[in-house]
Amino acid sequence: MKKISVLEIATVFTGSFLGAGFLSGQELLQFFGVFGGYGLAGMVLAIAAFCLFSLLVMDIAKRTGKTEFDRIIVPWELPWLRGIVSGVFLFFLFDVMVAMIAGAGALLEQVFGLPAIAGNAAITLLVLAVALTGAAGMLASFNIVVPLLVVAAIVIGAGACLRLPMGPIEARPFASGNPLLGNWFFSALSFISYNMMAAVSILVPLTEGMEEKRTIHKGLAAGAVLLTLIFVCILLPMILFHALVGAAELPMLSLAYSLTPVLGLIYAVLLFAGMFTAALSSLFAITTRVQQRTGGALISRRFIPLLCALAFVGSIFGFKNVVSFVYPICGYIGFFALAGILLHFFLLRRSGVGAGN
Repeated sequence: MKKISVLEIATVFTGSFLGAGFLSGQELLQFFGVFGGYGLAGMVLAIAAFCLFSLLVMDIAKRTGKTEFDRIIVPWELPWLRGIVSGVFLFFLFDVMVAMIAGAGALLEQVFGLPAIAGNAAITLLVLAVALTGAAGMLASFNIVVPLLVVAAIVIGAGACLRLPMGPIEARPFASGNPLLGNWFFSALSFISYNMMAAVSILVPLTEGMEEKRTIHKGLAAGAVLLTLIFVCILLPMILFHALVGAAELPMLSLAYSLTPVLGLIYAVLLFAGMFTAALSSLFAITTRVQQRTGGALISRRFIPLLCALAFVGSIFGFKNVVSFVYPICGYIGFFALAGILLHFFLLRRSGVGAGN
């Protein structure tokens, strides 16, 4: 068994929260940027909570030897409850697929002037074509996309702060225009819960190669520093240049083009690749999980086109609207997952299960 290093934990921890939606700037703008200075407080709360809950889920996995999403959330042998949790997770994956198709369509509209619905249709057909050929292996070739996006986002954020006129950092504790994100605190909690739903299934497999809990602690600490750097480089421009990016579907792309068209085009290519990869990954994840639940009886060539068609219909809602309304709903549903993690951890601590690991 390969031994997991501190660096690997740090990079996986950071990467588990850095989807294409995050790096587009729209998520951070909606959940934090609209609150100004209070958004920065929400950022600190989010990073601290990510570290805490990541520590808890990895501790649960290490104590129990279980890495399935539903078994981390639900501590009891209740198949019906685990089925509900799995269903919620599938809904979340589908929501990510919808958002990425909508985001790619918005990108094609912003860069090439293609109507958003036509762009949505194009990326849906591309995802469908790749999925039907069974080319899941091509996802590995896109592993470099997110790191490049992160580097580009840091460059854009730092460059904007150095070259563009900054606005004031206002303290706005309440959101305007989005009743689902009423204030900065509940907005941050919603962001935490839906992101942790995705992170659980990414982080817990690391415990299989873990020898010491100290490695987890060091890895999460290093990951928190890296995540803070990336968070600040994207969130701060969302606050300082709100007048420039506030109405944009893809704020970081707008910011990149404000610096130089070349940088904007590079970021557009990377962001499109990231969104395509996220949509395809979500589709494969849904199909795989449903096949596991149905004992392999699922007919993929019928199910995959149906999923793509439904995702296309959902994408018509628009990327910004999906992030503004559907993501918070997922976040509030995710509160139950956070409660399940806390309860499972304390039950294990009280019973002493795996205390020596």
